[in-house]
Amino acid sequence: MPTIHRHMFEGEGRFNPVTLGQFDDAISAAIADDECEVLLLSGEGKNFSQGLDLEYLMASEDKQFTELCMRVLARLLDAPFPVVSLVTGHAFGLGAMIVLASDYSVMRSDRGFFCLPEVDLNMTLTVRMNELVCSKLSPKAIRASLLTGERLTAERALELEVVDGVAALEELEELGLATAAPMMGKNRRSLAGLKRGFNQPIIELIESDENDGPIVAPDFA
Repeated sequence: MPTIHRHMFEGEGRFNPVTLGQFDDAISAAIADDECEVLLLSGEGKNFSQGLDLEYLMASEDKQFTELCMRVLARLLDAPFPVVSLVTGHAFGLGAMIVLASDYSVMRSDRGFFCLPEVDLNMTLTVRMNELVCSKLSPKAIRASLLTGERLTAERALELEVVDGVAALEELEELGLATAAPMMGKNRRSLAGLKRGFNQPIIELIESDENDGPIVAPDFA
C-alpha cells in the first residue's frame, strides 16, 4: 500500500490565518515524510472549499492575505509527489484554485460545483490568481468558468478537462489514487524538479515581489 497523506478542509473550507496555517502544515508534513507517495485533499459535507473567509477579510482588512494563500498553493506545484484534489463538493474561488494547483482532480458526481464567480461579483482576479487560472485552464474552460461565472457540474468540469474523473462520493478516493498511480513512487527530487520546470512561470510570479492587486480593466472613457 502507498504511504498516503491526507488533509480535509473542514466545514465550508474557508481560509483564514488558522485554516491556511493548517493547510500549510499538512503540506510541510507530507514533504518531510520521505515515504509519502501522494497527498489527498478533500472537503467535508457538501463542500470541498468555499474559498476565502470573507468575514475574516472584512474584519481584518488584511490586504496581504490573498497573496499569502497563493504562496501556500505554489508549494503544491513543485511538491515531490502527486497532489490529488478529491472534489467532494463545492469548489469556489480559492477552492477552485486548489483544484487547479493539484496534479490530479476527481469530482463527486452528484453534488457540488466548480466555480470562479468573480464576473458576477464585479471583481477581477489578482495577478497571482490570474496566472494560475490562465496557465491551467484551456481557452474554452476559461470562457465557460471565468468569463461567464458558470457553475460547473462534475460532468461539465470533466467535459472541459477541469477535472480528470468523476465518481460517486464513496468511490472518489479509490478513483483519485488510481488516477494518480502513474506519478506515484517516482524519485522525489526528479519529480519535484520536473514539476517546477513545468510550472515555472506560475511559481516564479507567485514567489516574486510583484504587486498582487487585482487586474485593472481598461479605461473606456
